[in-house]
Amino acid sequence: LRQQVNYHNYYIMLRFFLVSLVLALPVSGFASTSPLAPPPSSAAPANPNAVPTSTALRQQAIEGKYSLDEFLDEVTAYKASRPVALQFKPNRSNLWFRFKGTILQKTYKSAVFFTLFNVLLCVKVHLNLIPLFRENMEKLDKLWHMQMSLTTFILAFFLNRGASVWNDMNSFGRRIQGRLNDISILCSTHARRDGNGIVTEKAQKVLDTIARYKRLFPVLFYSSVVKSHEILTTDSALLGMETRGLITAEERALLLEMPERQRHHAVIQWIGNVMVQACENDDVFHQRANLHYTFLDKMCQLRATYGSVPDKIDDRLNMAYAHFVQLLVDSFLFVTPFAALADMGNFSPFATFVLTMFFQGLLDLTKMFLDPFNNEGQGDDGDYLVVNTFIQEGNAGSERFKGLTKRFPSIWG
Repeated sequence: LRQQVNYHNYYIMLRFFLVSLVLALPVSGFASTSPLAPPPSSAAPANPNAVPTSTALRQQAIEGKYSLDEFLDEVTAYKASRPVALQFKPNRSNLWFRFKGTILQKTYKSAVFFTLFNVLLCVKVHLNLIPLFRENMEKLDKLWHMQMSLTTFILAFFLNRGASVWNDMNSFGRRIQGRLNDISILCSTHARRDGNGIVTEKAQKVLDTIARYKRLFPVLFYSSVVKSHEILTTDSALLGMETRGLITAEERALLLEMPERQRHHAVIQWIGNVMVQACENDDVFHQRANLHYTFLDKMCQLRATYGSVPDKIDDRLNMAYAHFVQLLVDSFLFVTPFAALADMGNFSPFATFVLTMFFQGLLDLTKMFLDPFNNEGQGDDGDYLVVNTFIQEGNAGSERFKGLTKRFPSIWG
């Protein structure tokens, strides 16, 4: 009889474990799309103006709140509409009362779920519905404490790896802006001027062409690596760029003949071709030989920098590493309600909430870092790099030095 009772208890506990596991996986994020795996494929939208990938922008397009013209107006603006990352004041009173854009916004659902699960477990134990659990509380508690040390150690390194990816992407964006601005100041300071210090007509035409190509390059480049900007690769987008003076009809025809994700390479070569031809003309630049070699160096630095962006996206982390960390955190969080009850009794719901918030939060924060452009939607509720800001600041930089130095003061009196 005792053996039958034990079998029955084992059966009840096993059934409770399996049901809880099935309920826990979707909430903990294990069943969701990993930021390190390719997103599920979907059919291309019939509307050419619809954003094909980004969840938030696609929903706006469906609701009629988003249009290609609005998007083009934003990426051709000369003033940044917002900072490249969420801003904050580093004081306690400001940080404590932030919710939107924080990891709490992304994690609180998991914390609430596991807390309710712990409350249910408390009720079942107090009603003696799981008698076998009381007999094995110490063993489960020991396992949980051993796994806590391992999970904390692994998550710390995992977070550091994710933060390095986010910082590298931000650095790449700033360095692309810097190399393009280097080209601007080189061209502006070497432009040939008349006796009054005013840029000659031929030199001004070259400066205007290079500035326009510099504004075009970031738009086409980011459309090749950022999924929310894939709409800029469509034929309709190129037509919109033509109407806004970003490209000519001839240039649009040339771009249409090229692969959608390779067009930015052509624009870089267009800039180089303009410079090569201008350096062969006495009426455009001073010190042409020095300018030519310095320009080539900046161009190679620019190519190396923007080429690192898709490479970093592709090899940001080993899949087996991410898979192991996901399994480790999910198994730890599932055992937490049981172990917290064994350790803290009626205080366990609060402990479960806090532990889930921080451990799940560390994992979600790392995923957000590993998705700096929000290509997989990990930053929908958090902080990610605003690509439009990179583009808009680049637009302003394309005119900054050319506009400030239309006339130089006389140095000979």
